[in-house]
Amino acid sequence: MLWTVVQWVGALAGIAALTIQAVGAWRSRRDPHDLKGTRAVLDTAYGHVLPIAQGPNGTPSLRMVDGDAWRTMVDLPRYSERLADPVLRRSLHDAGLAYHLAFALGTNLNGAQDTWPADLVDRQMAAARECMDSIESARRQLDSIERRKPAR
Repeated sequence: MLWTVVQWVGALAGIAALTIQAVGAWRSRRDPHDLKGTRAVLDTAYGHVLPIAQGPNGTPSLRMVDGDAWRTMVDLPRYSERLADPVLRRSLHDAGLAYHLAFALGTNLNGAQDTWPADLVDRQMAAARECMDSIESARRQLDSIERRKPAR
């Protein structure tokens, strides 16, 4: 009888230890350990969206896919899901969604410039500026994380 109780206690302790280990592994996988990689993603996103946000007349979606930086922008919402920090995750997610909106609006600007509806151009510029604001918010949060992170 005593041996059965000892076995049950040992089994429960083993299950608890495995659960704690699994939770720790899950959390560490979601933490932004790759700060340089996240910084590179932010720099790429910023460099790609800046000309769109500064354009005075809107940008056709066909011009938005020049080069490979647009792939980073399209993947921002999915990339953000891997991050543990809620502010960084939300900022990157919002930047990706704003980019998608700017791109969708830009598909209506692929014709001749004199046919572009002014309200769509204004909405695209607002989406691009919102994207820039979200990227800046993510940069500030990443700076804060880097300052808090202990040196190795």
